[in-house]
Amino acid sequence: MNLNTLRLFVAVIQHGSLSKASERLNVPIATISRQIADLEKELNIQLFDRQKSGVKPTMAGQRLYEQVHLSIEQLATAKEVLFEEQGNLKGKLRLSASPACEPVLSWIADFQTAYPQVQVHCTLTDRLLDLSADGIDVAFRIGQLHGEQFIAKKVGQIGSKWVAHPDLLARFGTPSTVKNLKNFPIAAWAKNEASVITLGTGRQAVEIPYLFASNDSYAIEYMAKQGKAVALLADSTVDRLVAENGLVEILGETENPKFDLTMIYAAHRYPSSIVRAFVEFVLEQVQAA
Repeated sequence: MNLNTLRLFVAVIQHGSLSKASERLNVPIATISRQIADLEKELNIQLFDRQKSGVKPTMAGQRLYEQVHLSIEQLATAKEVLFEEQGNLKGKLRLSASPACEPVLSWIADFQTAYPQVQVHCTLTDRLLDLSADGIDVAFRIGQLHGEQFIAKKVGQIGSKWVAHPDLLARFGTPSTVKNLKNFPIAAWAKNEASVITLGTGRQAVEIPYLFASNDSYAIEYMAKQGKAVALLADSTVDRLVAENGLVEILGETENPKFDLTMIYAAHRYPSSIVRAFVEFVLEQVQAA
């Protein structure tokens, strides 16, 4: 069996389709399809079921994958380590972060200064991702995350502030306490099943019904800029809205929620040298802060 063909075979299973494997490896789809067909012909067995949504390994394909994928990953890692030792860390790093997550963007910029030959693509979204299916090496999300398929490390906290449009404050007045917010239209982040946002903990907790909630900070920011709601947003976002859009920070003396910033990456025994270098770089930046 050809080693390069097995590498393509493993990539197709890990990414769930020929097109995603093609994009990740920068190999034409036609080449991957031909080599997979040659492998099936050589083994005289079907390795994939072809479906509209992608490809799924047959039982034989899954057994072959279980036998070869670790060896293929180890060989790829060995090659990258050799390049790294020569000071030539080079390749593409695929990241995802929540919008308005400025610490992450700062880490990326500093990392690329240290490793200028590493190309970075960063998807900004708050939605939950399947790291393998979405082709993400490292993701940053707000909140505490746990799972068997990935490693999660807390790398910081994101502070928050309340902000409102002057026109809205002219209509409703200015709240003096968090409890007063119950009389205002509220926009904030919330889970789909939640009908209120909870501020504080224990006996000090206050539940406030929201007018608008989203998992995307840009949507919440839009409602604030349009004067539709008082919004709870990240510190840096509020500072920008005040400086550039004339919005007003409110409840400045209140202790507002802080949210954990978590870095997650696949729980591989042998992460690529680029992923390993980036993870270690971020952790070093966190420890030095």
